[in-house]
Amino acid sequence: MNNIYKINSEKFKSIYFSINFTMPVNKRQISENALLSAVLGKSNKKFKTQKEIQMYLYSLYGANFDIGIEKFGDLYNIEFRGECINKKYLPNNTDVVNEVLEFLYDAIYNPNVLNGAFDNEVVEREKDFILNKIREVKDDKLRYGIRKMEELMCKDEPFSTYVYGDEDDIYKITSSDLYKRYNEVISNSCITFIISGNLLGYEDIEEKVNNIFNNKLVSKLNYKELIYNQKLNHNQEVVEESQQTTQSVLSYGLRINNPNSNDFYKLSVYNALLGGTPSSKLFQNFREKESLAYTVRSRYYRFKNIIIIYAGIQKENYEKAKLVLENEINKIKDGEISDEEFEASKKSIISDLKEWNDSKIALSKMFISNLFSLKNDSLTLEQMVDKFEKVTKQDIIDIASKITIEKIYFLGGENNA
Repeated sequence: MNNIYKINSEKFKSIYFSINFTMPVNKRQISENALLSAVLGKSNKKFKTQKEIQMYLYSLYGANFDIGIEKFGDLYNIEFRGECINKKYLPNNTDVVNEVLEFLYDAIYNPNVLNGAFDNEVVEREKDFILNKIREVKDDKLRYGIRKMEELMCKDEPFSTYVYGDEDDIYKITSSDLYKRYNEVISNSCITFIISGNLLGYEDIEEKVNNIFNNKLVSKLNYKELIYNQKLNHNQEVVEESQQTTQSVLSYGLRINNPNSNDFYKLSVYNALLGGTPSSKLFQNFREKESLAYTVRSRYYRFKNIIIIYAGIQKENYEKAKLVLENEINKIKDGEISDEEFEASKKSIISDLKEWNDSKIALSKMFISNLFSLKNDSLTLEQMVDKFEKVTKQDIIDIASKITIEKIYFLGGENNA
């Protein structure tokens, strides 16, 4: 099997398994995938209830299991995660790796299905869980503003749909629909198996995986073959909305035009300089100096080549906030970047990278994210740090010339006088 990747670090006491199913999706499939991940995490053929799952994992010296979902641009990723203690730290060198791998196999390949449909009681219960996740965004106005900008910047693209799907679509999914989608996911995904943590004493870990999964994890798709549907929507637009809320939100959507594969490092530093860190221009000037926001931040979407700025402001400061925010964007284009803030931006990114090295989960996430965005399965943490350190101030000025303001969204609170 050529899709198993190992990240060994003896600083940990446990082993972390990450099995990723990555696939292109449409709007309806996003909702199905979200519900599917919830259902598979709560029940399978061997362990019918969440309580049974928890009791079994507890018997394996507190092993862990869950399922995560995320989007890599227009690609959707379902991650089956398992973790257990390395045998050297257990009484009598007790090895539970096989049991955890067998459990992961059952969670993926032995679903709780009867007559071509998932257990309807489990499906309906998990629908409520997913619907609550969707409604949480509507209740949090800052998150709502971010989601609205994602929809505006990526209109008619799968990425515009929330990772937990669409409320109306969730209601319509039947137990048999979900089993049909399960078979599509299992058969038509790019599969990546990442093993991280303390692998000392487990030189045969790949053999263990192959013996248990018996070539089930062979992908029909290779990660380098997945195509990104990068639509360019250059229509400039200002959208204003009003709701009964005391909180107003201002959001800007920036488009990176004609990016290339080497721009990731430059854009990451640009984003940190603009609004990605407490030392950024927006934080220091928009928030601290001008007192225009209680929250302001920018987020770089590496898979979509966009940057979204979001700020919680007072309604009466709307016009001034736009002027100050756009002025900070223009300062970077004009090269008004001090050595101090430039170096602070790079140090912040590098510090975060080094912190990720202290987390098995973060290491796995960083690895698969690089796999799909940089198309490079051999990039180490040290190599990434080196690339960030080599970014120059002129690189940032050059990349800023590729960036344009495309969308402005304002949510005005009707009770915010």
